[in-house]
Amino acid sequence: LGPIEGHTMHVFSIVWSLDGSRLFTGSWDHTIQHWNSETGEAIGVPWTGHADNVNLLSLSPDGSILASSSRDKTIRFWAVHSGDPIGEPLQHEMNVCAVAFSPSGRFVACGGLVTCSYDGTVRIWNVETGEQEGTSMEHDGWVEGLAVTRDGKRILSGGKAKNLVVWDAETHQLSGDLILEIEGHTKHVYSVVWSLDGSQLFTGSWDKTIRHWDSETGEAIGKPWTGHTDMVHFLSLSPDGSKLASSSRDKTIRFWAMDGGAVKYPLKSGSMDVNTLCFSPDGTKLACGGGDAIRVFDVDSGDLILGPIEGHTKQVFSAVWSLDGSQLFTGSWDHTIRHWDSESGEAIGEPWTGHTRDVTLLSLSPDGTKLASVSLDNTIRFWGTDSGDPIGEPLHHDGRSGSMDVNTLCFSPDGTKLACGGGDAIRVFDVDSGDLILGPFEGHTIRVSSAVWSLNGSQLFTGSWDHTIRHWDSESGEAIGEPWSGHTDYVTSISLSPDGTKLASVSRDNTVRFWGTDDGDPI
Repeated sequence: LGPIEGHTMHVFSIVWSLDGSRLFTGSWDHTIQHWNSETGEAIGVPWTGHADNVNLLSLSPDGSILASSSRDKTIRFWAVHSGDPIGEPLQHEMNVCAVAFSPSGRFVACGGLVTCSYDGTVRIWNVETGEQEGTSMEHDGWVEGLAVTRDGKRILSGGKAKNLVVWDAETHQLSGDLILEIEGHTKHVYSVVWSLDGSQLFTGSWDKTIRHWDSETGEAIGKPWTGHTDMVHFLSLSPDGSKLASSSRDKTIRFWAMDGGAVKYPLKSGSMDVNTLCFSPDGTKLACGGGDAIRVFDVDSGDLILGPIEGHTKQVFSAVWSLDGSQLFTGSWDHTIRHWDSESGEAIGEPWTGHTRDVTLLSLSPDGTKLASVSLDNTIRFWGTDSGDPIGEPLHHDGRSGSMDVNTLCFSPDGTKLACGGGDAIRVFDVDSGDLILGPFEGHTIRVSSAVWSLNGSQLFTGSWDHTIRHWDSESGEAIGEPWSGHTDYVTSISLSPDGTKLASVSRDNTVRFWGTDDGDPI
């Protein structure tokens, strides 16, 4: 499976859901993406809020919360099922390099959080209150690598000083006392992981080696593991603890046996560095991210399950999977849409042509029979997914203030209507006839950036660069109440909670706000 495309810059972190059915990725494009790990299809829109590179992700022990660390100096929490932000971001003084939940959940019910930063500190946070627990643990220089033992009693950190430091992490009795320093690497330590029982640890360094340590004594176990020809970036331990995977700037991934460091085989990651890697919960697959792509390898065979798909002549800007995951649809700046067999990577039929400029967005109907495409030619086109034949005439969209690109596109829950936003206007089209049913909805004063339907399809919510969110009756097109105000800069994305009672909005004012969908009151 892969490459899975959607991010626009380096994918720097990947974690699996507890049941292995989903993947979460963090990228230097400032976003987090949520994927179906069986089909590679994106689940929902990118999660936005960070203002700089997303460095690392960590899943809470119960699988309900995702934590993300960023170069914007913050840590953010997200609800796994909805992608909604939770609470206020936590703050360091500099780039937050790593984040890890306490595996035992010993700090708070849903797991305490440990972070490290270029500000030279390791900190523990109470996830429920957002408050720091105890004093910061201070390094001599920046801290980049972090791991927590399964019992939550010890924290391992490494960074500029080329050594590893193990800290006592007793609940609410944090003294910041140094327990053990481990020395041996000749350049800085970039990644650390514990063995399953916490008695050993493994480190990857820019000195091109991996080292194996006794975590009680700090003594090295055996010689350095060699094989990589450039910096070692990331390590990941298999769920059964028998294998370690490593990625390097030499563009390879290597598997190592825990009983002596013997290499099973190296995998070639392509022309880009591998920035992140992790095993699936059942240990049969390894996901890795490099550049703006994600690849999934079979651990037993080392095979790339599906290689790069070639065919477009310019950048691929949008991709969606068929409902059963057997096919893939891609839109490109070469003005075409292509249809692929996701098992073989072979093109199905000829390119779908009709647009006269870049194809920027695709959306699949809920029943999977129709694909909608948006282009910089200011049209929306419908296509039959079985045949690739155009359905009806193209729909034309322009903002009330003149011709504008379509920025957002979504089918209604029953698949009969399509809402799209372009410029300062929203329009609703009948999917079968192509007729404009409603619109343009007038109310926003500049670009509409995001739109979502209520669960029953009777209402629409829109976010705009005019700093407001608006609530609409989707039958009449009438505004419901006044604009929801509070943001002081562009509203860039909105998301509805799974039960439909809350709306989350993200803004360029660096805040996330929650609103009651019935009354628009801030929560």
